[in-house]
Amino acid sequence: MQAVCSGLGRPLFCWAGAVSAGPDLTIMLDKELETLVVPEVTSLGFECIKVEVVGSRRNPIVRIFIDKPVGVVDLADCSLVSRSIALLLEEKDPFPGRYLLEVSSPGSNRPLTTEAHFQKFVGESARVETAAPEASRITYTGHIRSCINGLLTLGTPEGEVAIELSAIVKASLVDREYKIDKKMKHERRTRRLRERKGDRT
Repeated sequence: MQAVCSGLGRPLFCWAGAVSAGPDLTIMLDKELETLVVPEVTSLGFECIKVEVVGSRRNPIVRIFIDKPVGVVDLADCSLVSRSIALLLEEKDPFPGRYLLEVSSPGSNRPLTTEAHFQKFVGESARVETAAPEASRITYTGHIRSCINGLLTLGTPEGEVAIELSAIVKASLVDREYKIDKKMKHERRTRRLRERKGDRT
């Protein structure tokens, strides 16, 4: 199988084309895939941050986010993991029909899926989406204060919030580069408006 890589966007990613699978099997859930994929990624010297299945049932996409202890994940890393996982999935045949495999670096919006992830990034800004009892969702954005015994403490503009990890639907680091760039654009726009007003006086 030929792996195709791209470095044009952020994060870096590599995908392994459409893979045929047996017609009589049901689609694996994310947790089942994690059980299959994580040991393989770990054996290659990487951390498997997240495994998810998106897209439709007829055209599923398997997305795997990886990181490494030292340095930044590059295209060669994504390609290596992609080829290995593609062979593994071909052997286990987890999907009916065809599917697409993508292996990505976490990027600046790094997913946070375990207690260890939150502990590693204490002090960083994160966006956390939770499931409320009434089946709605609440999103918090703030600095990670601590994460101990399944309880995340987040410092938000409204005050400190305690969140059970079991209630988190989705969490990731906030793209600080984007926020800084957005702030700089606002400052440049404000400066130009002031200069124009100065020319008129």
